[in-house]
Amino acid sequence: MKIVIVGVGKLGEYLAYELVNDENEVTLVDVSFDKKNDLINNLDVNYVEGNGVDPKVLEQAGVNTCDLLISVTGKDELNLMISLIGKKIGAKHTIARSRNPEYANSVSLLKEDLGLSMVINPEQMTASSIARTLNIPSALDSTSMLKGKIEVVTLKVKENNKLDKSTIRGLSKRLGINIIVCAIERDGEVIVPKGDTKLQLGDKIHITGTRKDINTLLKHMGLISEKTKKVIISGGSAIAVYLTNILLDMGMSVKIIELDKDRCLELTEKLPKAVIIHGDSSDQKLLYQEGIEDSDAFVALTSIDEENIVYSMFASLVKVPKIITKVNHIKLDGVLESAKIDSTVAPKKVASNQIVQYVRAMASRGGSSCEAIYNYRDIFELIEFKVKDDFKKIGVQLKDLELKDEMIIGAILRDKSLIFPSGKDTIMEGDTIVVVNSKNKVLDINDILK
Repeated sequence: MKIVIVGVGKLGEYLAYELVNDENEVTLVDVSFDKKNDLINNLDVNYVEGNGVDPKVLEQAGVNTCDLLISVTGKDELNLMISLIGKKIGAKHTIARSRNPEYANSVSLLKEDLGLSMVINPEQMTASSIARTLNIPSALDSTSMLKGKIEVVTLKVKENNKLDKSTIRGLSKRLGINIIVCAIERDGEVIVPKGDTKLQLGDKIHITGTRKDINTLLKHMGLISEKTKKVIISGGSAIAVYLTNILLDMGMSVKIIELDKDRCLELTEKLPKAVIIHGDSSDQKLLYQEGIEDSDAFVALTSIDEENIVYSMFASLVKVPKIITKVNHIKLDGVLESAKIDSTVAPKKVASNQIVQYVRAMASRGGSSCEAIYNYRDIFELIEFKVKDDFKKIGVQLKDLELKDEMIIGAILRDKSLIFPSGKDTIMEGDTIVVVNSKNKVLDINDILK
């Protein structure tokens, strides 16, 4: 597909990598590429230097014949205008980033009039992701698939944990539950396990199952925690605003610590039911005064990754039960691991997953389509496919399917019935399936086959 990305900030850069990796023809547009030489040299992309709001620049980038225009500059108004101009001059589909909480309802209302295929709001999506994780305190990460029918949670095998030395198959049988262990992170390696794989101390495991079965597993592990009630947020960003509104609706109490006095006044007006603290999150005395030792969760949402990591490390030292850290840089996994920070969220990855899902669905129109993607820190992905008659192995038992290595079928939704498949189950036309993929390039449902 021919795709033009306007605005090469953190999200634009990450999107370029993802979409080129999916074998799309990508052209980048930005006012300056001085700081993006590595991106241009290392990726098979075209680039046009200029203002994306200029129709001549957009035509030079090929917007008039492109399949998709994605506008992700730093200004919402500019993104909406670029999308509108792009649609006028011939772009088949347009996606615009709109981050301002005050615009959310208006943009949604005007989406059709603006000719937008999708409005992407990384901050709002990130807030929703954090809220889901806070709702299952013992999980390091949490999301849902198959329209909420299954949960995907990340857990850690710690000392005195009943999962240590358990096999995957034995665990399900002993507890009488249907769960799929999608992937195991162990000593820097990623394992897509089999039934006889044994769990070990220190493993980070990624599990799919119904909420009921996952709760049974958590009880078995002794990981059912008290519900999150008191949350401290460091940084009064747009994500903090979205998150606070969600958490207040869920009945939690929220304190936001923000360094900028003017921003504190804005937050006080926008969030009258939250407690806004004017102060520095690096001030340990302030944190103690505001009750960090008694809080159920600490969420680091400043604009600087390093600050978020340091604040989270301190929260860990005072034994805050749940800590979530926002990071923007892709290459910090080693630092996070050594700092023992397990729950992280990256807005650009959350948004990129949604856009890549849309692009893959566009590419597969008429055939089996990609319905959803969950990408965990580029370690593994879950891909949701709607099965149509183009799948080559309809009706074949799973034990006879030759899937690519490091890949399993995680769940099947047939009509309203949820199936956690065994070797005797089949994939039928009309099913929606969840594929667990670690190392393969999967753009189409038939790409799962050898």
